[in-house]
Amino acid sequence: MKKRYYISTAVISYFVLLITTIPAHTITTLINDNAPVRIQGVSGTLWHGKAIEISINDDLSLSDTTWSFSTLALFTGHAAAQIETRLLDNKISAEVGSSFLGRFFIDDLKAKLPASDIVTLANIPLAQLSGDIAIDIESARWKQGELPTASGQIYWSNASVTVMEAASLGNISITLGESEQQLLKADIKNQGGDINIDGYAGLVPEANYAVNIKLKANAGASNNIRQSLSMFAKRQADGSFLFKKTGSLNQIGLM
Repeated sequence: MKKRYYISTAVISYFVLLITTIPAHTITTLINDNAPVRIQGVSGTLWHGKAIEISINDDLSLSDTTWSFSTLALFTGHAAAQIETRLLDNKISAEVGSSFLGRFFIDDLKAKLPASDIVTLANIPLAQLSGDIAIDIESARWKQGELPTASGQIYWSNASVTVMEAASLGNISITLGESEQQLLKADIKNQGGDINIDGYAGLVPEANYAVNIKLKANAGASNNIRQSLSMFAKRQADGSFLFKKTGSLNQIGLM
């Protein structure tokens, strides 16, 4: 047993020593030629380096990206790297990687960006968002062909949405966790604003999703805001509106 351990340690050590000396640009050239990703301004090594710009499908652009791989993770059967980058001049940091069995993960993902940037990134038509969104994902795990799991929180402060008229949503919190079926679930609530929000969205067995959110106009909400709720949610006996939707992840391109 000891002999096998020493051999494994020697092999991993040699592998680490080898890739720490590989210039990063040799790998990025291969990626640029064979993937919908363009990496420019690369310096350093594959193990520890920096890229001035990374563009994905010409839709998403990351700037000033640095990465640093963890040697210790290799001895636990993982490849993990600490990543720092900027998206639309907003700082993002996380530890990303995968196990040798093909299970990917993101840990300690932290980002803060204006809600208006979400409209640009998601190409949301006919709507304006304002406020600041803070993302703090403790852990996310997924594997090709399997449903993902995640834990953490997304907090949208001073939230508002404008379609025909601006509606204040106060401060929205989205808490990620697991449902009774041990599948990803997001509890959604808010405090303050013109509309009270309380509900959840999540994954259900057989690669489906479900959304169930109760919306209720507060006393200060205008008639236009009250009427707009009926455009996408069903009025309930207590005067609230229920937005309820289920479907297959295949329909929205996630599986």
